[in-house]
Order: sequence, then structure tokens, then C-alpha cells
Amino acid sequence: MIPAPEFTFLMCSERSGSNLISRMFDAHRSVCAPTPAHLVRVLGENRHRYGDPADPAEWRRLLDDTVDLLVSTVGPWRTTWTADELDQAADGRDLPGLLRGVLRAEARAGGKTSLFLKENHLHRYLPFVQRAFPGLRIVAMVRDPRDMALSWKRSPILRGDVVRAARVWQNDQDELVRIMGWLGPDEGIHQLTYEQLVTDPETRLAETCAFLGLDMDPAMLEFHSRGASREHASRSDDWKNVARPVMRDNFAKWREGLTGAEAAYVERMCAGSMAFFGYDCETDDPRSLAELEAELLPLERQEKPAWQDVPADEKRLRSARYEVVQRIANAEPAHV
Repeated sequence: MIPAPEFTFLMCSERSGSNLISRMFDAHRSVCAPTPAHLVRVLGENRHRYGDPADPAEWRRLLDDTVDLLVSTVGPWRTTWTADELDQAADGRDLPGLLRGVLRAEARAGGKTSLFLKENHLHRYLPFVQRAFPGLRIVAMVRDPRDMALSWKRSPILRGDVVRAARVWQNDQDELVRIMGWLGPDEGIHQLTYEQLVTDPETRLAETCAFLGLDMDPAMLEFHSRGASREHASRSDDWKNVARPVMRDNFAKWREGLTGAEAAYVERMCAGSMAFFGYDCETDDPRSLAELEAELLPLERQEKPAWQDVPADEKRLRSARYEVVQRIANAEPAHV
């Protein structure tokens, strides 16, 4: 068996089972799967906005932004940080060293030695991740885009409905296919589907663990009974299912949950990648993608009625997170 990597990154669209597989791996005796703070994405994509970390002012700005991202994370972390503590924990005075230091400390706090990390849109900053985390492995998971779109539509948190969801899914899978053309299992990437995971979790987890050089831990199948999973589930309506056993029939719900036009739109938008990953188109609506989009786009909701039922603490954290991310993303590029 290969040695287990210290860092594994999950490539997975939102509403596609990323929370489920992350809670499963967090239940493994050796693996820490922290609630996504998206440090790697937000800071990695904006590395060019920070000056030379040898400059104390620039380094401090990076430390302060990292603290703000961690403080505004909706889910629970074992560790809490000040800027001075981050400075001491960093594995080198640069962004990769800072990220490695934070993540290793979170793993140690749980008595773990490996990390399983969810970061949205990993394809956008993969070269940075490969440099920052040498020897990393990638687990890529894909879900039927029609069920992903239904889950997105039902989410009180995510803006938009089926049109936005289908665009995100198609872009993510286009990029995944491209990356799979570069990398294979021997070069660090393993692919499975959400449907495979929920219908046969024992086999699919064992296969994924073997790819990562890990023994299968039976506790992974009992993830829902852990206090950590229940705490995670309590932080957001979008995460409530991780406190439940695997729902082995949780697929093809789109047949009842999407309108005919919505299902047809997803299939038109995503047909090529659907075929690549083994999903069959089933609708027979003769309209073009443009015609379907013209019908559906005006109906896309930027705020859903269920948002009013989101707890005040979660709204506060999400608002704070948005402000931090916008501040980072809107900073002027630095000259180094």
C-alpha cells in the first residue's frame, strides 16, 4: 500500500455530496476533514494582492485576513487563532507555509495525521495548490446535475436556481475532465460519483481509502453518530443530512422535484459531461438551450423565502464572511 498523503483535496461541485464524504473521512481515525473555511481558495486565488511576506506590514495583513476568514467560518473548528499565533504556527514565512501550519494544527488538535480538504472550484487555483502541498492527492466526486440542481434550488443559502446550478456544474465538470486528461490514478486523482457512494458506501469508501494509502475504518460508516457530525449539521440547514445515516435512495429525486423545462435545461446545458460520467438524458423537450433559458432565467431567485428562516447567527457569519472575501478580492494587486 502506498504511504498515506498528508493532504488530500476534494474536487466536487456544491450540493454534490461534498459534506457527506467529508464527514465520512473525518470519522476515520487518522483523517481530519475540517469544516471548509476556504482559506486555500480565497487566499490562493488572491495571492497576487499581497506584497512580499518579508515585509512585516504585508505579512501582518495576510495574517489578519486569515484570522478574519477563520472567525467568520460557519462550521466548527477545533482550533482558534490570533494573528500572533498564526505567525508562530506558519511553516515558513509565505502563504503556503501559513496554510500548512493552520491545517496541520487543526489535524493535531483532533489527534489526526492526514487532512481531507474541501475547496470549491479547485481547478481555478490547482497549480498553486500543487506547489503549496507537495505530494497531495485528489478525490473527485460528481453528482447527477439534475439532482444537484434540485438541491441548489431547495437551498435557502445559495443564490439562483436551476440555471445558475447547471452553469456551475457544467463549468466544474468541464474543468475536471480536462484535469483528468492530465492526471490519472497513478498521478494522484481518483474519481467516483455521489450515486456510487450512497448506494454502496462500503465498497466506494474502501476503494477511496486504498487510493489514499489508508485502511478502511468502519467508523466512517457511522459518521452520523459522532458528536462532531451533529455539531456540523446544527450549523446550517444545508448540512442537516450529515447527522443522518447514508440515504441510499437519495438520487433521481429530480424526476419529481424539477419541472419539465428545468430538467430539459439541465440536460441541454450539461449533456456532454453527463455522457462522460455515465448519466443518460431523459427529456424530450424540443426547445433549444437558448429558448429554455429565456423561460427560466427571469424566474431565478437571488434571495429565497426560506432565507428568512435561517438563524440570525448563521446570517451574521455569512454576512461577515462575504465582507471579508470582498475586501480581499477587491484589494489592488501588489507589486513584488
